[in-house]
Amino acid sequence: MLCQITLHTCLLTGLSGQTKPISNSAWDIKKLNTAAGASYMKDNEKEMIFEINKLRSNPGKFVEYLNPYLVKAGYNLQKYGKGQKSYSLTSTYTTSYTTDGDKQVIKVDTIWHFINEEELKAIESLIADLKAMKPLSILKPSKRIYNAAKKHALDQMPTGTMNHLGTDGSWPWDRIKKFAPEMEEGNENIACGENIALEVVIQLLIDSGIPGYGHRKTLLNPKWTHCACYCAGVINKNVNCTHWIQNFGAAKGSK
Repeated sequence: MLCQITLHTCLLTGLSGQTKPISNSAWDIKKLNTAAGASYMKDNEKEMIFEINKLRSNPGKFVEYLNPYLVKAGYNLQKYGKGQKSYSLTSTYTTSYTTDGDKQVIKVDTIWHFINEEELKAIESLIADLKAMKPLSILKPSKRIYNAAKKHALDQMPTGTMNHLGTDGSWPWDRIKKFAPEMEEGNENIACGENIALEVVIQLLIDSGIPGYGHRKTLLNPKWTHCACYCAGVINKNVNCTHWIQNFGAAKGSK
């Protein structure tokens, strides 16, 4: 039997520091700040769940945060042209189950694009997606899912980078269901970027250069009921960015 899994490389920071402040009074803080009492989380991790819930509760309103990004991306394309040619890597892991054990084949595809052109295209598609989207489920924090994210971060930190595949061969859904057996499925986003939760959420939503906008789809998956975010900080002195792991879960019987 063949099982094909396609995962994208973790997203590095693009545009940053451009969000126009929107008063939190415009949001139902009590309803959306579900991690406020999660003592096991750091403040910026709680903030990230709050930002994710703002996005999911009112996708159309969240577009207000994206307008400055749209303006700058349009300006850059007009002034500087398509920009430099860049690429993203899409890794496909194919596992063949045989009587002799599992055999894993890894295929890496290189997708080329022009940075400025792709940035504007990604933002425009995101805004269109959010404007057409109905409210999604509000996510509750989960200590068990948090432990899965933390375990994976601690596993990856000695390598100086973050990948979805653990050194023990585990995938995100393996770890989530192991630590939180009440979940029937799960998935993960990894980002290397800002220390500010909102900026990271926007970075993953725009997903510039990532084929299929996989991080965006994970954030906006209507199946999720629970979430946990772990901030690993700067794990490589040669790469000045903060590493984040977002883990999502769908509780059994929640469909």
